[in-house]
Order: sequence, then C-alpha cells, then structure tokens
Amino acid sequence: MKRKDNVHHKRHLSNRHLAEQYIYAGELPTSTGIRLTQYNAQGLQRKAVSPSECSFKPLIDPEKINWLEVCGLNDAETVMRIVKEFGLHDVDAKDVLTPQHVSKIESDRTHTFIILKDCSIETGHTLQTEHVGILVCGKTIITFTESDDPVFDIVHKAIEHNRLNIRQKGSGLLLAFLLNTLFAGMIEAVSKIEDVLMEIEEQLITPSSTNSRTIGALIQQHRKEYMAMKRIAQPLKEQFNKLVLNQNLINQELAPIYNDLQDQLLFIIQTTENCREITSSLVDLYISNNDLRMNTIMKRLTVVSTLFIPLTFLVGVWGMNFHYMPELEWEYGYLFAWGALLLIGCLTWFYMKHKDWY
Repeated sequence: MKRKDNVHHKRHLSNRHLAEQYIYAGELPTSTGIRLTQYNAQGLQRKAVSPSECSFKPLIDPEKINWLEVCGLNDAETVMRIVKEFGLHDVDAKDVLTPQHVSKIESDRTHTFIILKDCSIETGHTLQTEHVGILVCGKTIITFTESDDPVFDIVHKAIEHNRLNIRQKGSGLLLAFLLNTLFAGMIEAVSKIEDVLMEIEEQLITPSSTNSRTIGALIQQHRKEYMAMKRIAQPLKEQFNKLVLNQNLINQELAPIYNDLQDQLLFIIQTTENCREITSSLVDLYISNNDLRMNTIMKRLTVVSTLFIPLTFLVGVWGMNFHYMPELEWEYGYLFAWGALLLIGCLTWFYMKHKDWY
C-alpha cells in the first residue's frame, strides 16, 4: 500500500508542470475504451471505436448529435489527441488526465469544457468519486471518465426512450441530461452525509450513547467527505453562469432546464454548508461529552477517596505502636473497630448523597 501511495504521489506531481506530454495521474487501471452514440429524430446508432484511430473527427456526422464516450484514461496519448483534435489545448488535456483537478466550467462561442466529479456513497457510508470531463463542440459532446462504470446509463435510456424529445433537440439538452446525472449523484451523496451527521448528533445528545469509542473517528471521516463535496461543488457556483449565458448552446427553450440545474447546484452547496455547521457542533459536543465523562470519573474517584479518608485515619491511629495504647486488651476491640469503620463509611456516604455531591 505504501508503495502504491508513493507511485500515485509521483504521478500526481508529474502533471503539475507544463509539458508536451501528460500522463494519467489517477489510480484506476481501466483500459481506455471509446463508444460513439449518434442520433437524430429518425434513429439511434451506437458503435465501438478503436483508440488507435488515426483521426476521430471523420467519425462525426454533422447531421446528427454525436456523443463520444472515452472510458478509462490510462491511454493518455489518445486522450490528448482527442482533446486537441476537437479544438482545445494540451493544458485542457492535462485537466482531464488529472483527477485531483478542481471543478470548473469554461464556455465560449465554440467550446464548452467542464471538469466535474461523479459522486456516490458506497456501503459503509464511504464517499466515492470519479473524475469526469465533458467537452462540447457544436453537435458533438465528448465525455471522459476514469472507469467503464455505467455513469451515464440513465442518459442512454433517455436517448432510447426519447425523453423530453431529446432526439429532436440539440447538444444542449444532451449536456443537460449529463449534468443532471452528475448533480443527482452529488445531491444523493451530500444528503446521505448530512443524514449520517444528524444520526451522530443524536447519539452524542443521548447519554447512553456517549460511551461509543468510534464516534470521534466517524466525525473525522464525514468531515473529510463533506470537505471533498465542498471542493467539488463550490467552484461551480459562480462559473455556472457562464454556461447559462451561452446562447449558442442554450436557447430559450432550454433555459428553464438549466435554471433547474443551477438550483440543484445551489442545493448541493447549501447542504455542504449545513454539514460544516453540523460538524462544528459535533466536535463541540464530542469534546463536551469527553469532559463530562472525565468529570464523572473524577467525581467517582473523589467519592471513593473521601469514604476512605476517615477510615484510613482510624486505622492509622489504632495501628500506632505505643506501649501504653488504650483498648489493646479489650476482648471486643476488633469487632468494635470494624463497626466503627463501617458506621463512619456509611455516614460519610449518606452525607455526600444528601448534599447531592454525586
């Protein structure tokens, strides 16, 4: 594991410098595969494309909407060729090949370039993210994903069933479906994180649950997850307007759909802020519970010490080795000593109980 981390660290650093060639700086071993989906009002066609194609532009049908899916980024040379062939720079290819890159939206009259994450909560409430790049060039949309998981399976079904008349519309509606899929995963993930944080808060407030030794680790884990969600969504807050105002991609008919997408993004950002506030209160509650638990332990120890102080005094007095010591020859001295110790201990206990000292 340590060796793997070191390799990943080196690959991560390698894409931080300007160069003529970049490499995939992630960890998924998925081989690069390419699928092409073409559709219009008359029909739908899908086919596999070899990454070794000399050129990808001849595959594009200008009479149809073309969706080129690149699954797996290990073939960095092919990824760079595609990005450059469709009008972007090497630096944009670097953004696609670097999963650690921040989310962003760049949109102008000819191109729209988006870097985002696909988010999901796996078993055990663990956040999983996958780097996603989207390039829009006229009637062509190219998506880059780290794995061959069915990230956009819902979009394929929408095209098959012609939902919202997607086959009769331009690439703007296809992009809306792609973004909606990613935003839906982000909403589900951040909502689950919020729910788990609320459950932890209830556990901390309930006295019987404060003895859990794993709560501190859970708080730290979900704190990292909400911070990851914030890093994904926060940069898009201002940049999404670039997309909404791009009239070459989004016409008046699509404006309500993109306004709804913007509302979803704002919901994600607001929920991450709620998670931040909840986490802060959880940390305070956790520390307070630890202090309360420590105070309870110290109080119990103090009670035990207080009970034995008078008993220790009597034992010390009667244990002094004097020649003229009273009660040494008394037949019932031993029983009297035990009786006195028990009586004084009980009286001390009842006195502290009456004063409500514990």
